Amino acid sequence: MVVSWATRTCMPIPLPLHAAAVPTAPTSSCTTNLFRLYGPSRGPFSFYIVEKQPKMRTFAVEPNQVSVFQTHQGNWEDPDDGSASEYGEEDEEVEENDLDYESDWEEEKDDPTATTATVEKTSANKYEEDLVKEIEQLLEPEELAILQQSATFNLDKISSAKWSPLHTLALSGQISFMDSLIDQGIDIDCVDKDGLTALHTAIIGKKEAVISHLLRKGANPHVKDKDGATPLHYAVQVGAMQTVKLLIKYRVDVNVADNEGWTPLHVALQSRNRDIAKILLVNGADRTRRNKDGKTPLDLSLCYGKDFKSYDLAKLLKVVPERDL
Repeated sequence: MVVSWATRTCMPIPLPLHAAAVPTAPTSSCTTNLFRLYGPSRGPFSFYIVEKQPKMRTFAVEPNQVSVFQTHQGNWEDPDDGSASEYGEEDEEVEENDLDYESDWEEEKDDPTATTATVEKTSANKYEEDLVKEIEQLLEPEELAILQQSATFNLDKISSAKWSPLHTLALSGQISFMDSLIDQGIDIDCVDKDGLTALHTAIIGKKEAVISHLLRKGANPHVKDKDGATPLHYAVQVGAMQTVKLLIKYRVDVNVADNEGWTPLHVALQSRNRDIAKILLVNGADRTRRNKDGKTPLDLSLCYGKDFKSYDLAKLLKVVPERDL
């Protein structure tokens, strides 16, 4: 059955009644709900529901009449069954039916995420199997023999005095492969021919994520290279301020000197980095410490000449007290 309806405010209109109706006194205005129903055999007919008084409602039926109102298509709504409160309030609270609930008998639907993950895993496994077969066909017999002998990594064959795999992976940011080497027994503090650890290398490359990861994994922040430089020296040299702060949190010595007597503060003044110099000063760096040439950090700054930066750094060294946060 197709239903069209409209709501209008109107003056009551006398209608020829073809069904019983309750007579009511005319009122100055009313609210009219007009319904047009189409049945399979009876043709269109319409009826009103007129609200005239709080406790009284009437209706009239017009068979085969066309409404004088212009109607708009809408969704079917049940007519008022007269169950309103005795005060006839129009702003009655309507309870909405939630049709989205899941009943006890309703079958549980498959999780699309789990299905997708299963399909992706199956595809990945299939690709890996196909890749293995393809590579085994492409390799020469000598190459295939090397592959068969290398069930795990062979550190001696993938390293040299200059190129350590752990250092290379740290500098390239390959954290997962770096962890794989560490988990299989490689020393996290192993050094190359220059005495650099993977932590030194990551700091030189300013790989902050790798630096944090290595420190959490237990890398030693106090190791010196063959020249006596620590990770803090290199962090200051490359201007990695966040790494300087991180190393200080790991309680490194801010006054550690290399083989030439240079402290991190000497390096900071040589690089003319005011912000890092201040961090070192407020964390206890010794501004009077001399290197093997007898130079203090201030001496290094003044050796740059009479420019603004020289005066600015000189003021910093003279004025900023230790641990002045």
